[in-house]
Amino acid sequence: MAITLIIEDGTIVTDANTYVDADEARLYASNRGVTLSADDDVVAVFIISAMDYLEAQRARYQGSKVAEDQALQFPRDDVYIDGISQDATTIPSILKQAQMRLVIEANNGVDLMPTRTGGFITEDTVGPITTKYSEKVDTSIEPNITAVDALLAPLFSVRSVGRFLTTYRA
Repeated sequence: MAITLIIEDGTIVTDANTYVDADEARLYASNRGVTLSADDDVVAVFIISAMDYLEAQRARYQGSKVAEDQALQFPRDDVYIDGISQDATTIPSILKQAQMRLVIEANNGVDLMPTRTGGFITEDTVGPITTKYSEKVDTSIEPNITAVDALLAPLFSVRSVGRFLTTYRA
């Protein structure tokens, strides 16, 4: 089954599901010493997983979608990178780089969005009765991908970044 990648180029492409294609991802990875699969479907799965990660950041992005019914979070209005207003008809290159970096991480076996599981209660006391349960080890650790965090930081609103203050000249 062939996976179809529909690239958002800033024109609000119907049913878009990525900002990059497999060839772009391969070139980006190759320039960083990583070889991705020659099978387009294998790379497409990583691209879609990376897109899922980026879409999950939606509450953190600056500005707002250009159109209410657009498939992806970008393009966006009112986005500033390094104090410079970004054209609402383009996809920021740092966003594409973040997606391709996530592809590399997925290729390396990182689960970009692991399912979080709750731990077991290890001890429960009700009145005079104490019950002890076996311990459960939580193996689902959310990845900390600093390269992606650094690429995405300028796209996040000031309130979501927390410790940084960005000012803009009007």
